[in-house]
Amino acid sequence: MTEIKFTVPGKPRAKARPRFRVVTPKGKKSFVHTYTPKETETEEGVLRHIASIAMAGRAPLTGPLVIQMAAYLPVPSSWTKKKREAALAGLIYPTSKPDWDNYAKIQDGLNLIVWGDDAQIVDAHVYKRYSDTPRLVISVKDKE
Repeated sequence: MTEIKFTVPGKPRAKARPRFRVVTPKGKKSFVHTYTPKETETEEGVLRHIASIAMAGRAPLTGPLVIQMAAYLPVPSSWTKKKREAALAGLIYPTSKPDWDNYAKIQDGLNLIVWGDDAQIVDAHVYKRYSDTPRLVISVKDKE
């Protein structure tokens, strides 16, 4: 069984929605330009870089895959010591935005690095938890 596991240090960033703007070239018809926000491009770039290191020169995985993604978020600094300890003990979960699926969407940056296409993912598990060490942990393995 092949398993690739890697960690992206720092506060996990969810994939932002695409942005739109109207472009009106001189003397031509206007059109809508869709673009990815710079923060998302940067985060996907970091993710691709760390995933490339984890792949260690191997070809992208083939066949059906399972992904597990854990977003470890910082505990809000405004919380009391008691509430903070409860969060770190796993008694309080991060139920605020961003939604879990926006963390999962960042996986688009792994196409052609970890797998050929994210359509290969047949099972996905995404977790949001609190931690003193914010990070995003991704594990990808063959579907057994």
